[in-house]
Amino acid sequence: MKIIKPQLLFLPLFFLFLSPSLFALQIGDAIPGFSVISGDGHILIRDDLLDKKGLIFYEDRSLMDINQDLKDYLKALNLDKNNIMTVVVVDCNDLGLFKKLWQDRLVDHSRKINLPVYGDWNGKMKDRFHLEDESSTFMVIDETGHVVYSQTGTITSSDFEQIGNLVH
Repeated sequence: MKIIKPQLLFLPLFFLFLSPSLFALQIGDAIPGFSVISGDGHILIRDDLLDKKGLIFYEDRSLMDINQDLKDYLKALNLDKNNIMTVVVVDCNDLGLFKKLWQDRLVDHSRKINLPVYGDWNGKMKDRFHLEDESSTFMVIDETGHVVYSQTGTITSSDFEQIGNLVH
């Protein structure tokens, strides 16, 4: 009988904690509770997305324009505003003295792209959704708050039609 050293038993657990993407929300998962605040003080919570489809762009501050082509495509679809909610959430955790500057930037960015832009000021949404650092994630949420599409990184135009079909 082979004896396994006790410290080796914990090694697989160590590697699980290294990558949040291992726990990332999957198709069919319910989105967890969250609260984010726009630059001008509007609060968005999970329940605001229920009973309608939700399109969530979660972006690192350095990647706020990475999926602008998808945002433009979705705007061109003239989606019914009563049944679909599109929001952009920017990772604004750890800003310290620059928080006021970023509040103003979120307001300006919201005007620029004509979509509500919220800040994840404490990083809790990123943690609860198990999102990667320094990345951009796009999700489609159904009326019950479940993920029906999720992609990290740049969404290519070859995926636009599939996304469009999900939101119609």
